[in-house]
Amino acid sequence: MSFVYRRDVLEGGIRVVSESNRDARSLALGFWVGVGSSCEPRNLSGVSHFIEHILFKGTRKRSAFEIANALESIGATIDAFAGRESTAFICRCLPEQLGRSVDVVGDMLCKPAMRRDAIELEKRVIFEEIRNYEDSPEDVVHELIARSVWGANPLAKPILGTMDSVGGFSRKAVLSYFRDHYVSENIIVAASGNVDHGRLVRSVGRMLKVPKRAGPPDRHPYEDLIPRIHSDKRKVSQCYICMGIEGPSYLEDRRFAALLLSMVLGGGMTSRLFQEVREKRGLAYSVYCSADFYHRSGIFVIFLAVDPKKARHCVARVSKEIRRLKRNGVTGDELRSAKQQLKGNLLLGLESTTARMSRIARQEFYVGEYVPLETSLKRAMNVRGDAVLREARLILDASRFSLVTVGPSSTDFPTESDLDF
Repeated sequence: MSFVYRRDVLEGGIRVVSESNRDARSLALGFWVGVGSSCEPRNLSGVSHFIEHILFKGTRKRSAFEIANALESIGATIDAFAGRESTAFICRCLPEQLGRSVDVVGDMLCKPAMRRDAIELEKRVIFEEIRNYEDSPEDVVHELIARSVWGANPLAKPILGTMDSVGGFSRKAVLSYFRDHYVSENIIVAASGNVDHGRLVRSVGRMLKVPKRAGPPDRHPYEDLIPRIHSDKRKVSQCYICMGIEGPSYLEDRRFAALLLSMVLGGGMTSRLFQEVREKRGLAYSVYCSADFYHRSGIFVIFLAVDPKKARHCVARVSKEIRRLKRNGVTGDELRSAKQQLKGNLLLGLESTTARMSRIARQEFYVGEYVPLETSLKRAMNVRGDAVLREARLILDASRFSLVTVGPSSTDFPTESDLDF
């Protein structure tokens, strides 16, 4: 299967990237905007996510129903998300419907109606989304660990915002924020699958007319800090524990060692924590590690959901495994297995045109160039065991680790002394 990458920058600054495969029967088309929760001032917390919602509620020429119908009536689908550093609108369509898809999303991005009644109605929808999040302790503990690890770093800001911030949005403030950030130099259009790059460039140039001016580069610090060791009492059945620390950014090569470390420690059923905490001792159903990377920072997290009365004991078992790893390093078999898991996850994931589109968009967003899949795999496969050990000793530092717990009042809440590694 052959993929051909191409890139163009339009006169106004919009970047268009594609990875074409003529054997595919469909294509994934993404409109990526370099704005997320990390860009927001305190009084507009959650506005990036809110704008992602409100753009579906109508344009100057299409109602909300007409936006959906314009795509669904040709067999296309559309979805969107807002994150910490970017917002994306993603279409799946047939090759012959490329122009219609660009037209519909371009209309949303260029001429949103943003009616006052729609804004007030959507606030209620977001309130329900925030309540849904508050009812999910696993989501809550991950949000809290981000705040604890990143502190004043703008990445710590909540993507959804708060009831107070969302409730205070005015049409004028939302529209002003939209106009400042939805600008040509802040937009990437990416496509993968059976895509004609020339046609894509022409369609985007003709239908995506946004202002040229660059958005404000300011990143406002986060002010709602929580301690490094934090317990949150809630009426839940289990205890949810996150242990985390700041990790490498997307731009650092050591992120490959951090990824492999997360695989060895808690990346699958053969990982050390899964075997020790779940298989040997039956202390948890869910236990895993994750590593996420952003422009200037990253985060490395260990998660467990356990019996509240065994919370401290479980943290002690995790600490013991970390001590053993830092002392002895990873075995050859562990490293080979982790590399194959990483390779499999990457290759299997990239069977999807949406995943391939997202990959080239993120590469353009973070590094400004295309990195072939083979190059990324080579970097990961070339990581040596001593590099993983160095990363473990650097990143698994108990004195800098955050420990956040969400559980009922009966929980045996872990303390700083339990971080014994």
